[in-house]
Formats: sequence, structure tokens, C-alpha cells
Amino acid sequence: MVMISGTLSHSIIALLLVICLSSVPSAGRFAAVSAEGADTVLKLTALRAEYKENPLGIDAREPRLSWQIQANGRGMLQSAYQVRVARSERDLHDARNLVWDSGRISSHESAHCPYKGPALQSGQRYYWQVRVWDMNGAASDWSDTSYWEMGLLNAADWQASWIEPDLSEDPKKSNAAPMLRTKFI
Repeated sequence: MVMISGTLSHSIIALLLVICLSSVPSAGRFAAVSAEGADTVLKLTALRAEYKENPLGIDAREPRLSWQIQANGRGMLQSAYQVRVARSERDLHDARNLVWDSGRISSHESAHCPYKGPALQSGQRYYWQVRVWDMNGAASDWSDTSYWEMGLLNAADWQASWIEPDLSEDPKKSNAAPMLRTKFI
């Protein structure tokens, strides 16, 4: 066994650290070299609105949006995010006719981020995606598209004809429960 003096061992450790750091991709990008040799970029997954993936019939007027961040490496921190929302998937990808674009919001939060755009319409489907920035200011790609669909938000939105029994009710008598049925066209 060979003994190395304290100063020499610190020099060797410092040299190894310099060699390791010089092999990291530059420009602060979210990148790591994969087994195939190509860069693997930060990925945003599990987009949720009101705790669900692609929910239908939500009644929250300001849905809370959440996402998960997958990165090849440890210690990645989100410093900001941007959400954009549109009524069609095509408009969302073309970044036109957007219902809402949050712009860059400085925040480490990736859960329960509220929609703060114009009032949402009953029964309307909204498509959305998000991108984030790391602690060095490098932006990720836009996430895959997700959506949520609004429920009926106002009493006037509900339209139906009640199904009622064709019976006269006598509260003094015990009557069997009527069977209610109708034809749907």
C-alpha cells in the first residue's frame, strides 16, 4: 500500500475534478450524453389539470396545473416556467390564437400553478403545454400537449326535461316506488 501526502492527494482530487467538469456539455443546457452518444434533453411529463391527466368536466374556474420534470442528472432545479393554452391543438403548436400565454414566471413550483387567463367557457376543451428554465437560465423544449375540458359552470348551461311519474301522490298511503324510464333519441 502506497501512502500519499495530504497536499499531493488534494492535488490529485482537484485534477480529477477538472477532468470530470471539462467533459460536461457547455452552455448550461439540460443535456447528458446517452448510450447512443446523442444528447438527451430534459423532459416534462405527467401534465395534470386539477390532479388528473386530460380530465373531462372540471368545474374549477382557475384550474391548477402540474407537471413532473425528468432529467439525466441530479440537482436540476426549475427557476421559471411558461404555460400556454389554446382551443385547438394546432393553434397551440403554431402559437397562434392562444387563449392564454403566462409568459415567463419565475418560480420553482411545478405543482398547483393556477390558470390566470381569461374566463373559461362551459363545455370547452382547452389544450395546454409547458416549458421550464433551469437554474442557469437554459430553457427546455415544450412539453407534449395535454388538455382539460370544462364542465357546465352555470345553471343556465344545464338543459334537461325531468322524468316524473304519472301518479297522483297520497301521503297517507304507502305506495311502491315507481319505475322511471324514458326513451333517449
